[in-house]
Amino acid sequence: MTADARSVTVVGNGVAGFACAARLAARGVRVTLVGPGFPADRPPLSKSALSRGRVPYLATARSLLEAGITHLDGWADSPDLGQRELVFSPRRGGPSRHVQFETLVWATGLRPSPPPIPGIATAHQNAHPAGLDSLLPHLVRPGRRVVVVGAGLIGTETAATLSLRHRVSLLERAGRPLDRLHPAISAAATAALEGLGVVIAGACEIEGIEARGRARHLVRTSTHGSLEADLVIAAAGVRSTVPVELGGGASLETDERLAVVGHDDVWACGDVASFPHPRFGRLTIPHWDNARAGGRHVADAILGNPGSYTRNPYWFSDVGPLRIQQLGLAPPACEWTESRGLHVGRGADGTPACVVLLNAPHRLKEARSLLAAA
Repeated sequence: MTADARSVTVVGNGVAGFACAARLAARGVRVTLVGPGFPADRPPLSKSALSRGRVPYLATARSLLEAGITHLDGWADSPDLGQRELVFSPRRGGPSRHVQFETLVWATGLRPSPPPIPGIATAHQNAHPAGLDSLLPHLVRPGRRVVVVGAGLIGTETAATLSLRHRVSLLERAGRPLDRLHPAISAAATAALEGLGVVIAGACEIEGIEARGRARHLVRTSTHGSLEADLVIAAAGVRSTVPVELGGGASLETDERLAVVGHDDVWACGDVASFPHPRFGRLTIPHWDNARAGGRHVADAILGNPGSYTRNPYWFSDVGPLRIQQLGLAPPACEWTESRGLHVGRGADGTPACVVLLNAPHRLKEARSLLAAA
């Protein structure tokens, strides 16, 4: 494709979608970006945005206009690949309408899907800008009693951030926070949260959440009694945003360029893209680093760069004073060694498959070299 031959419609205005749209627009491509509200940086919604009290937007109406990006404020669904059109529903109401597209990029990420707990609908969320805007006014007064449901990355980051000004309890169905990750990560995160004064309820079974007036909640559990809270934040559960017209699965299967398999001029990036990695096989990487890199790669591929997306898996998290970084994948590792905050997991052939860094960001270059040499 040449920049003056086509237009590109990017559905999804998170990190991946905006990275793709901005790169294309900078090269003179006519870009339409579809998504509710302005593009926003998503991971800091559980960190800096909570502490600063504002959504970290990546663009404004003026900057989008100056970049040459047309923004459709709302949601897109029902893509018709034969007619090359999709259905657009405005965020501020009004009738839906059909929007034509030539080249389509799907970058809608994952959607929060709280667990089936009675009363969970009364809980706040901070996984998206609208949820954060609704939550922030309730956090103005310090010393609130906050219950966070779910101790994955978003939940642990949220609990750690809020603990600086509020009394926080973190409820997790598994044994302890970040239980699905390497044991060293879980142990370090647990210690960091406890050091911040977060009350952790592991192996917790929640029976229901009762709203008792506008300013009180009662979280009933079968394992830890009942907890009174001024507000509850749901940070557990996500679901796919892949429409049935594109397969409706957990993710979109792409080739090595991030082009969606079986469809012409359709691409995917960010959390919805499942791509073939030369070493680790087919992957989805639901993290900011992959979203930004994948969005830029799709833009370059549309512009004619034939290169493969071979970026090694990488993610990071900040749980209060603890910086967690991981490169590669932990499941293939069968033997681990540790040295000054750097944990190396080696596969059956003895080569590094995963490197975990705990408060050792200065050794990231070393970690990348270890994985690259495998």
